[in-house]
Amino acid sequence: MNNVNLLRGPYTALASATSANGTARNGATMQPGLFAPGSMSVLCTATIVTGSVVATFKIQVSDDNTTFYDLKPMNNAASVTVTATGSVVLAVDSAAHSWRYMRVVATLSGAATAAGDLTECTYRMLDVKATRF
Repeated sequence: MNNVNLLRGPYTALASATSANGTARNGATMQPGLFAPGSMSVLCTATIVTGSVVATFKIQVSDDNTTFYDLKPMNNAASVTVTATGSVVLAVDSAAHSWRYMRVVATLSGAATAAGDLTECTYRMLDVKATRF
C-alpha cells in the first residue's frame, strides 16, 4: 500500500482574510474519526503588514460542535504565535480522536489590524485507511 495515495487534502480550514484586533476566526470543523490518528497537520500562514500585529493559531475540540475547548498538546503549548509574515505547521495531537469535532482558530492581535494583515489555514491528513492492513 502506498501512503502517498492515501493523503487527503489540503482542505481549506480558513480562507485568507483579515479580522479585527483580538477577534478569533474559527476554522471549518473536521471530524477526527475521518483521518488516521496522529496524521493530521494544519498549515497556518500569516501575512503581517502592521508592525505590532501578531497572529496566534490553536486547535480546539468539541463533542457537540457548539462548545469548543483548546487542545493543549503534550508540549504544553496551547497556541502558536507568528510575529511576522510566515508559516507554521501545527501537528494535531492524537488526543483529538477522543472528541467528535475539531477546528483551527486564528486571531490577529497587538494593534489595530489593517486590510493587509491576513491569516489562512489548510488541513492535511492521511486517510483512516492508512492504518488498516
